[in-house]
Formats: sequence, C-alpha cells, structure tokens
Amino acid sequence: MTDRSLPPIPPLPETSFARLPAAALGLQGDRVSYLERGRGPALPLLLMHGIGSHAGGWRFLLEDLGRERRVVAWNAPGYWLSEPFSHDAPRIEHYADAAAALLDALGIEVAHVVGSSFGGLCAAALAARHPRRVGHLVLLGTAAGFRRRPALERAQILAMRADSIREGAITLSETRWQRLVAPDSAPEVVRLVKSLLAAVHPRGMMQAARAIDQADLIGDFAPDIVAPTLVACGTEDLVNPLSVSEAVARAIPGATMQRLPEVGHISKLEAPRPLAALLRLHFGS
Repeated sequence: MTDRSLPPIPPLPETSFARLPAAALGLQGDRVSYLERGRGPALPLLLMHGIGSHAGGWRFLLEDLGRERRVVAWNAPGYWLSEPFSHDAPRIEHYADAAAALLDALGIEVAHVVGSSFGGLCAAALAARHPRRVGHLVLLGTAAGFRRRPALERAQILAMRADSIREGAITLSETRWQRLVAPDSAPEVVRLVKSLLAAVHPRGMMQAARAIDQADLIGDFAPDIVAPTLVACGTEDLVNPLSVSEAVARAIPGATMQRLPEVGHISKLEAPRPLAALLRLHFGS
C-alpha cells in the first residue's frame, strides 16, 4: 500500500516571471511564469507539469522539498501566464529548449528535473538535448508520445483533446478529473485536480497535444539520456498506464522503475509524502 494521507494543504507561492528570448524559442512573447520556494544548499529542482495542469499542481513538493533546496515549478508555454508558442504545432524539443532558457534566466546551471505526464516527455527531451543541465531525472506517469501509433489513431486522440476543451476549461474540469485519480481519492485531492483543469487555456493545451502527437520518447530521447533516471507510475493510472512507464524505463540506459500501488495519474497530489521520500532517495539527499 502507498501512504495517500495528505499533509496540510500549503498555500502557493506568489507567481514569479522571467524573460525568455522569444524570437529564438518561437514564443509569442518573452514572458514565462513559475512558482518558487527554498534556498537550501542542495541542488536545485525543476518541476514540469502535465497537459491539464500548471505549476500549482506541485504545491506539496514545493513546500516539502523547498526546505532543503531551491525548487522551481514552471508554467510551460501557453499555461497560466506563460506566453504560448507562435506556431500552433510546436514540438517537444521546443518545450525542452524553453525550459533550458528558463534555467539560464534563473541562473541555474544544473538542476534535478521531475516531469509529470506531458511534463515527463518534456523533461526527457530536456535531459537528452541539454545533458549537462540535468542532475537526476524523474518521470512520473510519463507520456511517451504517439508518433509510432497509426495515423488514424493519432487523429482520433487529437480530436478527443479538441472535443474535451471545446466547451471550456470549467467543463473540462467537471468531466475529465475522474480519469486522473484513483477511484477512492480524498475529496481534497479531487478539488485540487479540478482546480488545475479549470485553469487550462485551450490554445496552450492543444499546442501541447500536437507536440505529444509528434513525439517518440523511446526513439528520440531515451538513448541520449545520461542522467540517473527514475520512472514511477501509479498502478491505477488510466492515462499513461504502467506498460508505458515500463517501456520507457527499459529504453533509458540504467533507469529504475517504481510502481506506486493504489495511486492514479497524479501522484504529486495523491501521494505527496511517499513521493517526496522517493525523490530524496533518488537524489541522494
């Protein structure tokens, strides 16, 4: 069993902003937003959220791991108050390069990186494209990309994404949350997940969906990842099930696989205490 008890829900830090080189990164504007806690001596940590989320989904890890290190949770391009890409079909590589630019803007040379779902795919690309910037890598319920799948199936997935957001983010939050958490999740977890979904911007979400459609973590990024890597997945994950994480773990040299019993897709909210302990063990601190 996994300890799914929740600590007191911490308040979120104030939103911070950095300037990125918009033209070089293909962004509509130069603003990226993020949340930050901590100033301890341990290596900084970058947290990368999923397609239906934003930096606020990391509130428990910001509070917990911020006791010993600088923890930054970004809002990917097109999320919260971060400018979207100019092109409506960016690639995962573009998100990875934007994340590296954020590290530059914050004066962070090397960071541990944790990515959840779509954020896991972005984190893997960051580790492959900018290996000197990533200390340890953690992929939580990671997406692996759909480029290997048949064209008809890919088109159906994109159409499903478009349908899910067509009536707006509030409707998305009311209809999508059930697939993201284990069936018996606490009401507080459900409330937090619905709040994340309600903040999603349709354009940002569809840009991320198109990037996932074109990506192949196993073929494009896994062979080039040299950072010590932990792949973790909830046994109740309906979005990116265990088989996806197991395939990713096999493809990344030296990666380890951790199953989280009774946990769904959002381990950072469903099981924050054991997840923080697991990250500390992987980081060696």
